[in-house]
Amino acid sequence: MTADPKEGVILLSTWGIGPEIHRWDIGSGDSVWHSVERLPGYNDSVLASLTRGRYILAVSTEDGVECWNALTGESMSGVYPAVSTVWRLAAGTLPKGQAILVGAGHAGAVHRWDADSGEPLGPPLLGHATPVLSVGLGYLSESEAVIMSGDDAGFLRRWDAKTGNPLGDPVSGHASQVNIIAALPLNSVRNAFASSDAEGEICRWDAATGEQIGAPLATGMEVYTLATLCPGGTPLLLAAGSSGVVDVWNAITGEPVNIPLRGISVAAIDQPDGTSLVVTGTSQGEMIVYSLSA
Repeated sequence: MTADPKEGVILLSTWGIGPEIHRWDIGSGDSVWHSVERLPGYNDSVLASLTRGRYILAVSTEDGVECWNALTGESMSGVYPAVSTVWRLAAGTLPKGQAILVGAGHAGAVHRWDADSGEPLGPPLLGHATPVLSVGLGYLSESEAVIMSGDDAGFLRRWDAKTGNPLGDPVSGHASQVNIIAALPLNSVRNAFASSDAEGEICRWDAATGEQIGAPLATGMEVYTLATLCPGGTPLLLAAGSSGVVDVWNAITGEPVNIPLRGISVAAIDQPDGTSLVVTGTSQGEMIVYSLSA
């Protein structure tokens, strides 16, 4: 889910093993477009903002990455070169505005693509000894972007998003595989990272140093998605998964925040007026829209 001054909020959902993909009108709840094309080995999807007001939905599969025009639903299959299985995706921009897509590769590689053209940004980043299962893209400053990747053995690595150079040494971050990584907002230009493992434990990491921030956060569930938002300027971390209840914390202090949200998946976006929208998906196939303020 993302926002654009002309298009408003764009809400996309994927459902089922195939999966079925929908774009929704968040005001009326109507489906704007949908695709029922079967995608073998669907793993993850991400919405990427391109130049000139364009958006793509990128989907990672056993065969690499498939794309759709997020506004029209037009298939863009074949734009990205075929690679081996890609587990998770992250999207963002490099400091000079180049749109980038990052993929977690089964063969122990981190992939970078120009999101506009689909062309690789240099060779795959190698350094993990086991399959890479998760990636996140964050920022150290207005001129520095950083990738964090997590693997099947619980190790985390950081990379300069532009050059692909490794940043520091690998960190043994979790006792089990790192399934999800998300960038955490610390301020308007600097991020930390949150990572979740197979046991549902969430750790927070300083993007600049790779050091852990505070104590791990226990969820007691299998975590399916992480999301972040800043209603009224307060950074929050949200986790949704098998319990059907969304856990919420202050992203900096790690203190629980009592916001009643239900669902097994969650997405969030901050709006220009200071409010935030949260969308959750339930195990019954419903989507629930919440508006949060300070």
